[in-house]
Amino acid sequence: MKVLQRQSMRLFVLGAVLFFLLPLHAAAAGTPEKVQGMKCGATTKSSINISWQGQAGVSGYQIYRSEIYDGKYRKVLDVNPDMTAFCNRKLAGGQEYFYKVRAFTNTGGTVSYGKFSKILRTRTKANPQKAVVRTRANIRRHAGTSHAIVATVDANTAVSVLCAAKDKSGDAWSFVSCEVDGRKIRGYIYNSLLKNSRQSQQSVVTQTGKVTASKLNVRAKPGNASQVIGTLKQGQKVTILGQEKASDGSTWLLVQFKKKGRILKGYVSARYVRLV
Repeated sequence: MKVLQRQSMRLFVLGAVLFFLLPLHAAAAGTPEKVQGMKCGATTKSSINISWQGQAGVSGYQIYRSEIYDGKYRKVLDVNPDMTAFCNRKLAGGQEYFYKVRAFTNTGGTVSYGKFSKILRTRTKANPQKAVVRTRANIRRHAGTSHAIVATVDANTAVSVLCAAKDKSGDAWSFVSCEVDGRKIRGYIYNSLLKNSRQSQQSVVTQTGKVTASKLNVRAKPGNASQVIGTLKQGQKVTILGQEKASDGSTWLLVQFKKKGRILKGYVSARYVRLV
């Protein structure tokens, strides 16, 4: 008798659990899951192949593309639920592109969208171009000065330009590869900070630096033995016009700054100036 009572109690509890859970599952069934498994396949100078993991019970997928990582994405195409790959044709050669995909269901005219996939970064094929950094510059994680700095490189650092890129303002950047302190670095640099590149025929853009020392001497020439022509305070901003090596191999920056209404130029040690 007690055994039957315990079994009845278990069945009652199980039934209660199913009663409360089944409506939740039914409600969730109409919303697709986040698309997973975004991959880039074969690429050419004018096409990119992408793929993703399929989902059961969806009505199709929407493919979005942008030329800017944090820019506006535009819908390229809706595809049927049997398609989990897409070949994007008629693209520019040597250009970076970003893709994201989401699934959707259409039940009786009511459309529900799942979350977008992670952003897939890829590019069309192009022969790498050799270039040289004009002046001390930052290489960033994505195109745009708001993105994290991957490395800071000195003037005359050799880089390979892998593809063209753009920032949110539409300005031209390059995705480059180079070596910094024995490490291979990949990241983005503003085009005008490069020379001898097919993408860098614009005028040179100056860099802004901030003094990190409590007091920094400005000298007439590179090197600690040169005449002091002024001083800068910690936190003071300067315009970096160029970079040179002193006789002892240390790096010095040619900077421009204001003092008592006058615009002055001189050299400061690069170790006490941080690019901003």
